Amino acid sequence: MPNESHEINSKSILIVEDESIIALNLKYDLEDLGYTVIDIVDNGDDAIDKAVEFRPDLTIMDINLKGDLNGIQAAKKILALDLAVIYLTANSDDVTFNEAVSTSPASAFIPKPYNIHILSKNIALAINRQSVESEKVNEARGILKEENKSQNEDMPVESAEENLTESSQKIDYQNYLQYGDLQQKAKDEYKLSNDAIKHYESKDADSKQRVIVVEDEAITALNLKLDLEDLNYEVLDTIDNGSEAIEKSRDMFPDIVLMDIQLKGNMNGIEAANEISEIGIPIIFLTANTDDSTAFEALKTVPYGYLSKPYTVRDLELTLTMALRKHEEDIKTIIKTENKVSEKNTELIIEKTDVAIILVASFALILYIIISRDATWLQWILFIPSIIMIFLAVASLKKERPVEEWEVPPFVTLIVPAHNEEHTIAETVNSLASIDYYHDGKVNFELIVCNDGSKDRTGEELAKLKGKFPHLKIITRVPPRSGKGKGFVLNDALEISKGEVIGVFDADARVKPDFLNIIIPYLNDPEVQGVQARVEMYNKDENWLTLMQHVEFAGFGNIVRAKDILGKVGFLGGNGQLVKRDAIYKGGGWDGFAVTEDLNLSVKLMIEGGAIRYCGGTSVYQEAVTKWGQLLRQRARWAIGNFETLFIYGPKIIRSSMPVFKKFSVMEHMIFYGFNMLVFFGFIVFVLNFISSTLFNVPLLRMEAPFIVAILSAFGFLPGAVITLARNKVGFFKIIYGVFGYWLYSFHLIPLFFSTVYQMLTRKERTWAKTVHMGDDENVELVNEDIPVGEIEGK
Repeated sequence: MPNESHEINSKSILIVEDESIIALNLKYDLEDLGYTVIDIVDNGDDAIDKAVEFRPDLTIMDINLKGDLNGIQAAKKILALDLAVIYLTANSDDVTFNEAVSTSPASAFIPKPYNIHILSKNIALAINRQSVESEKVNEARGILKEENKSQNEDMPVESAEENLTESSQKIDYQNYLQYGDLQQKAKDEYKLSNDAIKHYESKDADSKQRVIVVEDEAITALNLKLDLEDLNYEVLDTIDNGSEAIEKSRDMFPDIVLMDIQLKGNMNGIEAANEISEIGIPIIFLTANTDDSTAFEALKTVPYGYLSKPYTVRDLELTLTMALRKHEEDIKTIIKTENKVSEKNTELIIEKTDVAIILVASFALILYIIISRDATWLQWILFIPSIIMIFLAVASLKKERPVEEWEVPPFVTLIVPAHNEEHTIAETVNSLASIDYYHDGKVNFELIVCNDGSKDRTGEELAKLKGKFPHLKIITRVPPRSGKGKGFVLNDALEISKGEVIGVFDADARVKPDFLNIIIPYLNDPEVQGVQARVEMYNKDENWLTLMQHVEFAGFGNIVRAKDILGKVGFLGGNGQLVKRDAIYKGGGWDGFAVTEDLNLSVKLMIEGGAIRYCGGTSVYQEAVTKWGQLLRQRARWAIGNFETLFIYGPKIIRSSMPVFKKFSVMEHMIFYGFNMLVFFGFIVFVLNFISSTLFNVPLLRMEAPFIVAILSAFGFLPGAVITLARNKVGFFKIIYGVFGYWLYSFHLIPLFFSTVYQMLTRKERTWAKTVHMGDDENVELVNEDIPVGEIEGK
């Protein structure tokens, strides 16, 4: 039996195998090696669900499975969430293997019947390799690794060799780098990854894969050379010592190195492999050495494969091909990450420059008013948003565009990101999972909740609900990737989703049972890529601030209704949006680095020629924040997101083929906070002028625009506010109260504007001021949480 240390610190494995006897034998073998088998499943759907919820250290995947998904398809989705997979299958024919290699390259491809000693070594290298590659991506993104320590503290502390002395036990390969060593290995490889990237980018796609063979036995080396050439590899050299292997690898930069452990000279294959792998060249050990402690030392170099002599040509081919494809995918991931980081660093410079220009211009205009004592220009500037608001208020009175029912309603995936949401998540899940949306007598949607590194009882609450709703799926995200922004969470859920339509909801959302039946028809139009539901506050009566947020969202909904009527120019919000799956992929997914990923996606969809509708016939109910501090933090994030999108996508919008009205509507939406700040700044100027004229019979500032311009500039928001409240069917006095209250409430836009500008100028990274959801618990302690979005300070 495994010793106590292994029982406490054992790595977890998910077995995906459709033959129960094989699965049971494999389970016993793995447990004898000290692993924890979290479950055995026999189909692809369950494999995905278990893997993403429980995040095992490794999934051992058969290819022929029960159900609609085979092992290759299931592995693709699991691998997309940065989890380790190896294939263990009786199907090693060329067709099956080539499909696995091309679509879902795992860490190993092991034919049945398996040899437990070979399997155990491949398990260890797969887990170590995946961990190193994950850390390299973290390095590229600049994520602080300290956040990940708690997750990795289960690495065995004692030397693994101490656990290999009892001959009565099976060979124990549950041995891994301690977290500090693993982190250092990733750091060393990443520092030298430029050479590997240059090699990959310069390589001719049609050229042969180049191999260096490091083998001290001349006959074995010659046989290897001949076998490799028969497999269409180019053997650059055969070398019998470690020092020369390192030198030749640096000079020739092969695609892969086949390394024996016992070599001539003072350096063995393990020492040579450690140096070569840090250059960015993958290593496969091919050795007759079966000494347990030596094998463990070899695995600590984190190779891409491990073969025992005597080898078969087929095993050599499978191991080489899979290792090369896995390494290629790892390189592509680093390139993609670094390119995105570089792009976002450039965007941050653009944002700071543009916001500095806006700030200087604002102060210059204010200074001009003070020096010249003339605010006529301000009246004319305020006239623009006022006329827009009046125009949209009138347009909102028109009838909405009709929609058509689907002949076959699309399957829908609803996604809920949840980060420390113990107070609201249960009610949200109960509400969304109980939606009345069926086709052919079956539930026609799935609900995916992403537990994004929660430190409270969110996970426990979700576990209670899993048995209640079979269509509920849970994704567990862990540090250091968790808590870095909503876009990353949504993209993870997108990878495992099945829906043709993807809905996004916050963790405080509540809807009525007919929600999907009302809103889905809006997407039955080839031009329409997304639709946003009306948003209402379920706690609007809690205090004055929550009521004003309810009025504010109703007013915003009225504006978007008008834009939808005029040209299908709606905008996706963070709560209650539905988007066609294909459109999300076409737009590159959600931008995890964006502070407001919903607006970012909206603009990308419209630049690509898509339309977004607004559905006022059904609502998503959310929790309004109850305190001013929380409100200002939340609105500062939204304002920053608006300005981010404006500065980055403004030129693209102007150059796009959008109709003029659509361009204008999109730009006006993103300038919303700036325009509205000016409107209420104008009110202050107007009041000061009125007081000065009344008390001293001398106006403080000249305001010489025509009277009608002055009136419209000052009160242009009133028609929209009145129509909004009237549409909510409230009485006359409540309309008056609502209009006057909202007028007072909106003065927060002035300090908000300058706070937003200050934050954008001084920040070194994007941060997400997460909204705290209290639910019905009045004793919740509000904790402000500024979450770094994406961590963009990379290499």
